[in-house]
Amino acid sequence: MPTLQEIKDYLGVDGGHNDLLITSMMEAAQELVEGILRFQIAKIQPTPKLVTEAIKLATACLFVGRENADVQALEKTLRTMLGSIRKKEF
Repeated sequence: MPTLQEIKDYLGVDGGHNDLLITSMMEAAQELVEGILRFQIAKIQPTPKLVTEAIKLATACLFVGRENADVQALEKTLRTMLGSIRKKEF
């Protein structure tokens, strides 16, 4: 799981005025990624780099497009990214 600072660096955000919003978006991104993977990220250690990058991408999409994010397009992208490590069934 990426840290808040890693996400802020990825987004190019300085300061702390958006920390609560970014943290909330990170949590939503993690839930989205876990739903696609069909397992909890905490159950695999170390976290695969692909999963970390998917969370960064999802957080960025949610943060930048927060007023009109295309979640369906994001889910499609994440499914493609994570297809090789996605569980076939719950």
